[in-house]
Amino acid sequence: MEAIPWGKPYEGDPEPISAKPLFGYVQPWNGFDPECTIQNREECHLLPSQTANIKVAGVYDGIEVGGNRWMEMAAEEALLSVRNGGGPFGAVILQIDDQSNHVIRYWRNHNHVPDWHDPTAHAEVSTIRAAARELGVFDLGNIAKGQSKMSQPGARSHCVIYSSAEPCPMCYSAIYWARIPRLIFAATRYDAAAQGVDFSDEALYRELGQPYAERQGVKASQSTVPNSLDAFNLWKRKTKTSY
Repeated sequence: MEAIPWGKPYEGDPEPISAKPLFGYVQPWNGFDPECTIQNREECHLLPSQTANIKVAGVYDGIEVGGNRWMEMAAEEALLSVRNGGGPFGAVILQIDDQSNHVIRYWRNHNHVPDWHDPTAHAEVSTIRAAARELGVFDLGNIAKGQSKMSQPGARSHCVIYSSAEPCPMCYSAIYWARIPRLIFAATRYDAAAQGVDFSDEALYRELGQPYAERQGVKASQSTVPNSLDAFNLWKRKTKTSY
Protein backbone atom coordinates (compact mmCIF):
# COMPACT_ATOMS: atom_id res chain seq x y z
CA MET A 1 0.00 0.00 0.00
CA GLU A 2 3.02 2.31 0.02
CA ALA A 3 3.70 4.67 -2.86
CA ILE A 4 5.64 3.28 -5.81
CA PRO A 5 7.99 5.81 -7.51
CA TRP A 6 7.56 6.21 -11.28
CA GLY A 7 9.03 9.45 -12.67
CA LYS A 8 7.94 8.94 -16.27
CA PRO A 9 5.59 11.04 -18.43
CA TYR A 10 1.87 10.40 -18.02
CA GLU A 11 0.57 9.04 -21.29
CA GLY A 12 -2.70 10.90 -20.77
CA ASP A 13 -6.24 9.64 -20.61
CA PRO A 14 -7.07 6.55 -22.66
CA GLU A 15 -8.21 7.41 -26.17
CA PRO A 16 -11.98 7.66 -26.71
CA ILE A 17 -13.53 4.69 -28.47
CA SER A 18 -14.55 5.76 -31.95
CA ALA A 19 -18.11 5.36 -33.11
CA LYS A 20 -19.07 1.68 -33.18
CA PRO A 21 -21.97 -0.04 -34.89
CA LEU A 22 -25.16 -0.57 -32.90
CA PHE A 23 -25.00 -4.26 -33.78
CA GLY A 24 -22.01 -6.44 -34.58
CA TYR A 25 -19.50 -4.75 -32.26
CA VAL A 26 -17.18 -7.25 -30.57
CA GLN A 27 -15.42 -6.07 -27.41
CA PRO A 28 -11.81 -7.23 -26.97
CA TRP A 29 -11.38 -10.01 -24.37
CA ASN A 30 -8.20 -11.62 -23.05
CA GLY A 31 -9.73 -15.12 -22.88
CA PHE A 32 -9.35 -15.53 -19.12
CA ASP A 33 -11.74 -18.40 -18.28
CA PRO A 34 -10.99 -19.71 -14.78
CA GLU A 35 -11.94 -23.18 -13.61
CA CYS A 36 -15.22 -23.29 -11.72
CA THR A 37 -14.53 -24.36 -8.12
CA ILE A 38 -17.78 -23.44 -6.36
CA GLN A 39 -19.15 -25.99 -3.90
CA ASN A 40 -22.18 -26.90 -5.99
CA ARG A 41 -20.50 -27.90 -9.26
CA GLU A 42 -23.88 -28.47 -10.89
CA GLU A 43 -24.33 -24.67 -10.98
CA CYS A 44 -21.11 -24.07 -12.92
CA HIS A 45 -22.92 -24.05 -16.27
CA LEU A 46 -25.10 -21.21 -14.96
CA LEU A 47 -22.04 -19.03 -14.28
CA PRO A 48 -20.05 -18.81 -17.52
CA SER A 49 -17.16 -16.36 -17.82
CA GLN A 50 -18.38 -12.99 -19.08
CA THR A 51 -16.67 -11.68 -22.22
CA ALA A 52 -17.99 -8.12 -22.53
CA ASN A 53 -19.10 -5.27 -20.27
CA ILE A 54 -22.82 -4.77 -19.71
CA LYS A 55 -23.85 -1.25 -20.75
CA VAL A 56 -27.49 -0.30 -20.31
CA ALA A 57 -29.65 2.37 -21.94
CA GLY A 58 -26.94 4.82 -22.93
CA VAL A 59 -25.59 5.30 -19.40
CA TYR A 60 -22.02 5.37 -20.72
CA ASP A 61 -22.60 7.20 -23.99
CA GLY A 62 -19.92 9.80 -24.56
CA ILE A 63 -17.50 8.51 -21.91
CA GLU A 64 -16.29 5.21 -23.40
CA VAL A 65 -12.52 5.04 -23.77
CA GLY A 66 -9.88 2.39 -24.46
CA GLY A 67 -7.35 1.16 -21.93
CA ASN A 68 -3.79 1.77 -20.80
CA ARG A 69 -1.27 0.31 -18.37
CA TRP A 70 -2.97 1.94 -15.37
CA MET A 71 -6.43 0.60 -16.18
CA GLU A 72 -4.99 -2.86 -16.67
CA MET A 73 -3.09 -2.51 -13.39
CA ALA A 74 -6.31 -1.71 -11.50
CA ALA A 75 -7.93 -4.83 -13.01
CA GLU A 76 -4.86 -6.89 -12.05
CA GLU A 77 -5.18 -5.59 -8.49
CA ALA A 78 -8.82 -6.71 -8.41
CA LEU A 79 -7.81 -10.21 -9.54
CA LEU A 80 -5.06 -10.28 -6.90
CA SER A 81 -7.66 -9.35 -4.29
CA VAL A 82 -9.91 -12.29 -5.19
CA ARG A 83 -6.98 -14.69 -5.15
CA ASN A 84 -6.20 -13.51 -1.61
CA GLY A 85 -9.74 -13.72 -0.27
CA GLY A 86 -10.84 -10.13 -0.92
CA GLY A 87 -13.61 -8.67 -3.02
CA PRO A 88 -13.17 -8.36 -6.82
CA PHE A 89 -12.19 -4.70 -6.86
CA GLY A 90 -8.91 -2.81 -7.31
CA ALA A 91 -7.78 0.78 -7.77
CA VAL A 92 -4.71 2.77 -8.76
CA ILE A 93 -4.03 6.42 -7.90
CA LEU A 94 -1.41 8.40 -9.84
CA GLN A 95 0.21 11.58 -8.54
CA ILE A 96 1.02 13.75 -11.57
CA ASP A 97 3.26 16.81 -11.59
CA ASP A 98 1.29 19.73 -13.06
CA GLN A 99 4.26 21.36 -14.79
CA SER A 100 6.04 18.38 -16.33
CA ASN A 101 3.04 16.00 -16.57
CA HIS A 102 5.24 13.23 -15.14
CA VAL A 103 3.78 10.55 -12.90
CA ILE A 104 5.69 11.15 -9.68
CA ARG A 105 4.44 8.01 -7.94
CA TYR A 106 1.42 5.79 -7.73
CA TRP A 107 -0.52 3.68 -5.22
CA ARG A 108 -2.31 0.44 -6.00
CA ASN A 109 -4.68 -1.24 -3.58
CA HIS A 110 -7.78 -3.41 -3.47
CA ASN A 111 -10.86 -4.29 -1.46
CA HIS A 112 -10.13 -5.10 2.20
CA VAL A 113 -13.65 -5.57 3.57
CA PRO A 114 -13.23 -9.26 4.59
CA ASP A 115 -9.68 -9.12 5.98
CA TRP A 116 -10.00 -5.77 7.78
CA HIS A 117 -13.57 -6.45 8.93
CA ASP A 118 -14.33 -2.97 7.64
CA PRO A 119 -17.43 -2.44 5.45
CA THR A 120 -15.98 0.87 4.22
CA ALA A 121 -12.66 -0.62 3.03
CA HIS A 122 -13.58 -0.67 -0.64
CA ALA A 123 -10.74 -0.48 -3.16
CA GLU A 124 -11.15 3.21 -3.94
CA VAL A 125 -11.47 4.22 -0.29
CA SER A 126 -8.47 2.10 0.74
CA THR A 127 -6.32 3.60 -2.03
CA ILE A 128 -7.41 7.16 -1.24
CA ARG A 129 -6.57 6.60 2.43
CA ALA A 130 -3.11 5.29 1.56
CA ALA A 131 -2.29 8.19 -0.77
CA ALA A 132 -3.65 10.91 1.50
CA ARG A 133 -1.90 9.47 4.56
CA GLU A 134 1.52 9.29 2.89
CA LEU A 135 1.20 12.69 1.27
CA GLY A 136 -0.17 14.25 4.44
CA VAL A 137 -2.95 16.08 2.59
CA PHE A 138 -6.72 15.76 2.25
CA ASP A 139 -7.01 17.48 -1.14
CA LEU A 140 -5.66 15.11 -3.79
CA GLY A 141 -6.63 17.44 -6.61
CA ASN A 142 -4.28 20.30 -5.73
CA ILE A 143 -1.14 19.28 -3.86
CA ALA A 144 1.26 22.11 -3.02
CA LYS A 145 4.94 21.33 -2.74
CA GLY A 146 5.25 22.93 0.68
CA GLN A 147 2.23 21.08 2.08
CA SER A 148 3.06 17.54 0.99
CA LYS A 149 5.12 15.22 3.18
CA MET A 150 6.53 13.63 0.03
CA SER A 151 8.82 15.26 -2.54
CA GLN A 152 7.56 16.56 -5.87
CA PRO A 153 9.49 18.37 -8.60
CA GLY A 154 7.01 21.15 -9.34
CA ALA A 155 5.02 23.61 -7.28
CA ARG A 156 1.76 21.72 -7.77
CA SER A 157 0.58 18.20 -8.49
CA HIS A 158 -2.71 16.35 -8.65
CA CYS A 159 -4.03 12.79 -8.59
CA VAL A 160 -6.16 10.73 -10.94
CA ILE A 161 -7.78 7.41 -10.05
CA TYR A 162 -8.27 4.24 -12.07
CA SER A 163 -10.87 1.83 -10.68
CA SER A 164 -11.38 -1.73 -11.85
CA ALA A 165 -15.13 -1.22 -11.62
CA GLU A 166 -17.60 1.65 -11.55
CA PRO A 167 -17.42 3.06 -8.01
CA CYS A 168 -20.35 2.55 -5.70
CA PRO A 169 -22.04 5.72 -4.34
CA MET A 170 -19.81 5.66 -1.24
CA CYS A 171 -16.61 5.41 -3.28
CA TYR A 172 -17.74 8.01 -5.80
CA SER A 173 -18.41 10.34 -2.87
CA ALA A 174 -14.95 9.59 -1.45
CA ILE A 175 -13.38 10.47 -4.81
CA TYR A 176 -15.43 13.68 -4.84
CA TRP A 177 -14.43 14.65 -1.28
CA ALA A 178 -10.77 13.89 -2.06
CA ARG A 179 -11.21 16.35 -4.96
CA ILE A 180 -9.68 13.91 -7.43
CA PRO A 181 -10.58 15.51 -10.77
CA ARG A 182 -10.37 12.45 -13.02
CA LEU A 183 -11.87 8.96 -12.70
CA ILE A 184 -11.50 6.12 -15.20
CA PHE A 185 -13.24 2.79 -14.52
CA ALA A 186 -13.57 -0.51 -16.38
CA ALA A 187 -16.35 -2.90 -15.33
CA THR A 188 -19.79 -1.30 -15.03
CA ARG A 189 -22.30 -1.33 -12.18
CA TYR A 190 -24.27 -3.84 -14.26
CA ASP A 191 -21.24 -6.14 -14.50
CA ALA A 192 -20.97 -5.97 -10.72
CA ALA A 193 -24.63 -6.95 -10.36
CA ALA A 194 -24.42 -9.94 -12.74
CA GLN A 195 -25.48 -13.38 -11.56
CA GLY A 196 -22.77 -14.92 -9.41
CA VAL A 197 -21.04 -11.56 -8.82
CA ASP A 198 -23.98 -10.05 -6.93
CA PHE A 199 -22.61 -6.64 -5.97
CA SER A 200 -25.63 -4.59 -7.03
CA ASP A 201 -25.83 -0.92 -6.00
CA GLU A 202 -29.26 -0.36 -7.52
CA ALA A 203 -31.08 -0.46 -4.17
CA LEU A 204 -28.78 2.25 -2.85
CA TYR A 205 -29.21 4.41 -5.96
CA ARG A 206 -33.00 4.12 -5.55
CA GLU A 207 -32.77 4.76 -1.80
CA LEU A 208 -30.82 7.99 -2.24
CA GLY A 209 -33.41 9.25 -4.69
CA GLN A 210 -36.25 8.92 -2.17
CA PRO A 211 -37.33 11.25 0.66
CA TYR A 212 -36.18 9.95 4.05
CA ALA A 213 -39.69 8.90 5.04
CA GLU A 214 -39.91 6.58 2.02
CA ARG A 215 -36.52 4.92 2.35
CA GLN A 216 -36.47 1.22 3.22
CA GLY A 217 -32.83 0.28 3.89
CA VAL A 218 -32.16 2.44 6.96
CA LYS A 219 -34.82 4.03 9.16
CA ALA A 220 -33.67 7.63 9.70
CA SER A 221 -35.00 10.38 11.96
CA GLN A 222 -34.05 14.03 12.37
CA SER A 223 -33.57 14.80 16.05
CA THR A 224 -34.05 18.25 17.64
CA VAL A 225 -31.81 18.88 20.68
CA PRO A 226 -30.57 22.14 22.24
CA ASN A 227 -26.90 21.54 21.39
CA SER A 228 -27.31 20.33 17.80
CA LEU A 229 -25.62 23.44 16.35
CA ASP A 230 -22.84 23.90 18.92
CA ALA A 231 -20.11 22.35 16.79
CA PHE A 232 -21.18 24.30 13.68
CA ASN A 233 -21.34 27.58 15.59
CA LEU A 234 -17.85 27.07 17.03
CA TRP A 235 -16.52 25.99 13.63
CA LYS A 236 -17.74 29.08 11.80
CA ARG A 237 -16.51 31.48 14.52
CA LYS A 238 -12.96 30.19 15.02
CA THR A 239 -9.75 30.06 13.01
CA LYS A 240 -9.66 26.73 11.20
CA THR A 241 -8.34 24.71 8.30
CA SER A 242 -11.18 24.39 5.84
CA TYR A 243 -11.51 21.30 3.65
